[in-house]
Amino acid sequence: MPKPSRILNNISITLMLLLAAPCAWAGGNLIDRIHQTEKSIVTVQTQLTRVTHTNPPHLATYYRKAAGLVIDPSGIIVTNTHTIIDAPFIFVILPNGTKLSAKVLYANGAYDFSFLRIHPPHPLPSVAWADSSLVGVGQDILAVGNSDYDNRSIMSGHIKGILRDRTTLTNDFLELDLDLNHGDSGGPILDRQGRLLGMVMAKRESQPNSSIAIASNKIHQQYLQYRRNVP
Repeated sequence: MPKPSRILNNISITLMLLLAAPCAWAGGNLIDRIHQTEKSIVTVQTQLTRVTHTNPPHLATYYRKAAGLVIDPSGIIVTNTHTIIDAPFIFVILPNGTKLSAKVLYANGAYDFSFLRIHPPHPLPSVAWADSSLVGVGQDILAVGNSDYDNRSIMSGHIKGILRDRTTLTNDFLELDLDLNHGDSGGPILDRQGRLLGMVMAKRESQPNSSIAIASNKIHQQYLQYRRNVP
């Protein structure tokens, strides 16, 4: 479970700390942008039914939950591939509690992100993109929690490492000094302007306060390519 100093379940306290912090976080403007980004965070839930190995055997239903981010107002969601893999039923739960059936548009196993399609009753707020090619080690970041322990909590941290593609030298993954929980996968990593810098992928179990996020450019470029290929 995360240290109390890392996760503040009381959002109002967190925002007060941000306001009182040095000017790097730009005060009230950042808070407004965080609130705007929160509107684009959804819950992705998968459902799988299997026959148990008990005697007698019976059907058991298993659920998995993670975060997702709205990247297109029409209802395109990005989430982790490991969250939805092999799941016959996928649902997206909007911030207001509306639960919608989702289908997979695109799945990337190597970089662990997938695009889902839902049909919302109205256009959805989508995330603002940051340029992850400009990040540097030590840069301040914010994360918004989605697990049962830190749901909608705001966590502050830094980039402690950058993993680059050896061929293209692009920033593929960001290593963060955050101790995240199961269920935080798919959540946003934000820059100082409240824009999407990365998406949480996994916690490093072998190291304390260490997590990995997919760089936003990797997701954004694939999204733009998908849009170009859609009639």
